Amino acid sequence: MLVTFPTSIRIDFAIVHNPEFLSVDTQRVVGVIFAIVLFYLILLGISTVIYSKLTSLSIVNPLKKLCSSASQLRAGDYTSRVDLNLDNEFGELATIFNEMADEIEKEIALRKQSDENRKKLILDISHDLKNPLASIIGYVEFCLIKTEMTTEQLRGYLTTIYNNSSRANRLMTDLFELSKMETSDYVLVKEKLDFAEYLREQMSEAVANLDSAGFSYLFHIPDQEIMAAVDRQQMSRVFENLVDNAINHNQAGTQIELSLMEHPKMIEVRFKDNGVGISSELSDQIFKPFVKGDQVRSRESGGTGLGLAIVRKVVKAHGGTIKLAVDNKVGSEFVLFLPKS
Repeated sequence: MLVTFPTSIRIDFAIVHNPEFLSVDTQRVVGVIFAIVLFYLILLGISTVIYSKLTSLSIVNPLKKLCSSASQLRAGDYTSRVDLNLDNEFGELATIFNEMADEIEKEIALRKQSDENRKKLILDISHDLKNPLASIIGYVEFCLIKTEMTTEQLRGYLTTIYNNSSRANRLMTDLFELSKMETSDYVLVKEKLDFAEYLREQMSEAVANLDSAGFSYLFHIPDQEIMAAVDRQQMSRVFENLVDNAINHNQAGTQIELSLMEHPKMIEVRFKDNGVGISSELSDQIFKPFVKGDQVRSRESGGTGLGLAIVRKVVKAHGGTIKLAVDNKVGSEFVLFLPKS
């Protein structure tokens, strides 16, 4: 297909000026153009005002809600939240604000609970120290007033004074240990050892106290080597307190049974007795300071109510866990897990 074009194209354009029609037509055209421009400017101005109002509302309203919630939060209303239901930057800001408010509310709740626990701890310490100190003062005063008494009577009074002094001393010692564990200076001195052999040593030392209390005992400790990294001194407190807890809360004739089992990554120790047991209502509270399964027996036996709290602190510091088995029908059973080395 061939397409041919002329070799040259000439376009003539001319503007003809007709003075006769200029005046009337020009005025009309200019007037129309001016009217159109004016209408356009008015319409543009109205649209701009409406758009700015709508835009400002979409910015001002979320900011007002955020400011209102922030003011409530500053005034102490930690339940204040922002609900914008927006899928933009303001919605993201509202989410961040709500998360921040959640964290503040949790911190305030923890602080209140800590203050309540501290007040309760002080009351419990005062209560537990009041009885032995009152008994000591009373018997000392009686001995000073009564000039004539037999040697047997004097020995009985001194024995009572000694027992109450020992009880107060145990309470202060346990309280000191528990307070020390709460500080950042509390550091374990771990060493790698055969935990089975270590546990045999601990139970052999506890046999004398168990025999004195009239308890029987069964120890199931395997012969093979089970390695773990523990602090000897601190871990000793765990088993000493478990034994003391069983003796203080049960009567003669109770049987203690300890079992050691090895898992791929953990060591399991079960310490149980067939005594009076611990109610299921106290299963979550028994490891807190001054929580006792039997208040009357604890006072008679001199229990401080801090032994199991110390046990949990030491086990937790070793990276392990301890709990009270709630499905035990007779007596109580503590289940302890420690990481293997």
